[in-house]
Amino acid sequence: MSNYQFTDGHGTFTLADPQHHSYLYFPLTDENGVMSSITPELGGDSKTGENSFLLEPVSSDNLHGNKSSRNFWVLTEGERPWSATGVSAWQQGLKFTGEEEKVSLTAGLLYQTVTRTSRSLQLTSEITSFVPHTKLRTELTKVTIRNDADKARVIRCIAAVPIYGRSAANIRDHRNVTSMLNRIYTLEAGVVNMPTMAFDERGHLVNELSYGVFGKLDGQFPEGFIPTLETFIGEGGSLEAPRTMVTGELPLTHSGREIDGYECMGTLVFPKLELAPGESVSSVIALVYDEKDPKGTEEKILPLLTAEKFDELLAASKEHWADINHMKYRSGDTSFDNWMYWVDFQPTLRRIFGCSFLPHHDYGKGGRGWRDLWQDCLALLIMNPDGVRDMLVANFGGVRADGTNATIIGAGLGEFVADRNGIARVWMDHGMWPWLTVQLYLNQTGDYGLLREKAPYFKDRMILHGDGADEEWEASQGSLQRDESGEVVHGTVLEHLLIEHLTSFYDVGEHNHIRIRGADWNDALDMAADRGESVAFTAMYAKNLLDLADRRSAGWRRSPS
Repeated sequence: MSNYQFTDGHGTFTLADPQHHSYLYFPLTDENGVMSSITPELGGDSKTGENSFLLEPVSSDNLHGNKSSRNFWVLTEGERPWSATGVSAWQQGLKFTGEEEKVSLTAGLLYQTVTRTSRSLQLTSEITSFVPHTKLRTELTKVTIRNDADKARVIRCIAAVPIYGRSAANIRDHRNVTSMLNRIYTLEAGVVNMPTMAFDERGHLVNELSYGVFGKLDGQFPEGFIPTLETFIGEGGSLEAPRTMVTGELPLTHSGREIDGYECMGTLVFPKLELAPGESVSSVIALVYDEKDPKGTEEKILPLLTAEKFDELLAASKEHWADINHMKYRSGDTSFDNWMYWVDFQPTLRRIFGCSFLPHHDYGKGGRGWRDLWQDCLALLIMNPDGVRDMLVANFGGVRADGTNATIIGAGLGEFVADRNGIARVWMDHGMWPWLTVQLYLNQTGDYGLLREKAPYFKDRMILHGDGADEEWEASQGSLQRDESGEVVHGTVLEHLLIEHLTSFYDVGEHNHIRIRGADWNDALDMAADRGESVAFTAMYAKNLLDLADRRSAGWRRSPS
């Protein structure tokens, strides 16, 4: 990756031959719920949560093995079918031969543009993708095709996006059964898959979400569709060499049809058109999540399917992210300054994607953990300090009266969810992190009155530092610790901090170091839960206690509040 080049002071960079870099992908998202990853060849996935993937879920090692992608085919009379994204069998076969296509990538906050030129076919594609800042949950892509030949060409453009449309669990758990639940609709501008049921680990639930691929080509609606994967690839074909694209025989389905029980393919076949030498044509393609009303979805997405609206929304998206990521560095090394610009942006991406929803973060079912709450606050103290004080106090509401803490984090500020599975588990390092964040806040603001603010205690079945269960507790009682009279118990922030540290201080093993419990920094140490002890985190807890006791850092003692 040493050949990427930053082009401004806002993290924008270019990269030649991005297809030569393994495991390369880029995040596309907004705060409307869409979380996508995209590779230079438009692989990757898109989802709004663990149970709602529009594109098939991928981990990092699937990026080079999965043939499913956001493809865009160009059929030219007398020529081989050309993938504007480079994902055809013959184009893939040119890699590393010296005859492959010229490709360059440009990316910034938060969009990706890939330019690809085929010397043999004399065609160039420019493809820009991003998630707009709109109420409608969608990922937008604009594909521009240019005729580089010295004569006019007749071409046909075809967007081809496999619609997975279900839970990540269904990759191998009832994959075939869930395809039978698919209800595929062809509309005027696209294809929608609206499964009748969600069939996963949550049970058998009525599905309330539709997944669609819509598009227009210079204002024109598709001429027709190939809405099932089976028909699109054809007998013996694949997504990299689909029979329909290779032979040019297009079994079109027109608008107004419903097809039940097949894997869905968002194939939009646009009318043929003639391009003069140097002339270009643009198509806007939208991946859309919406409720169970395909026609209503189409009405909402149609205004977005123009090049002018795409450019307007892209400009607004860039401005939106620049407002959020407003930190700048001036070190004398512009590459370092731009790199740090992206480092500052990581907590924002982690807040949105959680620990689960990028190809290298392929565990869990979304959301953030206890450490993430406090690390996010550390970043916000620098990037966006407004509201950090309230966030710090609210986060202490996740601490139990025995010094352990909730591990299921809700979506709202200070929202913690009681463990529904009765699994008692303690991560021994958790009590250490809050003080590091609070200490930075105190050092930056001098606001030692924070330590006297009061917060509730979290309550669920777990008691005795994870060694016991409260059999009398029921979920209906709520997730706040109450006293005998039923009143919610509150304690100061300082009291929460002391309880976290002192209960861990006495939870030691045979060597007088703090027990590892459910691991310290690496969950691979879970095997040491019985006799394991952590020297590293014992030292860190000790350092925290020294800082809490140090009069120079304990200005709360002198605070008039």
